[in-house]
Amino acid sequence: MSVTLVGVLFVSAGLVATGVLAAAWRRNALAALAGVPVAAAGAALASVGVARFGSSVREPAAGQEAAIFVLLVALGLVVLGIAARPPRGAPERPAETPAVRARGRRRR
Repeated sequence: MSVTLVGVLFVSAGLVATGVLAAAWRRNALAALAGVPVAAAGAALASVGVARFGSSVREPAAGQEAAIFVLLVALGLVVLGIAARPPRGAPERPAETPAVRARGRRRR
């Protein structure tokens, strides 16, 4: 069995679609970041496939270099997302100030 450019592009499109679906399906932003590396892997696979099967490419490692760059950017996005999350014990909403509580009492 021989792998062709069309097969590589179909697999890469499937990976991108799976990553985007995983990112869109999750409500939690931290859980949605799990789809970013999958979508980036699909883009990297497409880049490597085009570089491998492209007849006019003079440097065959160009697709691999682009794939590594894409994956490093995706890894950086995930690391920034994990670093920006609130601590485990932190409440989801900030505590109300006395002024906010007083405004709420006046409306009733």
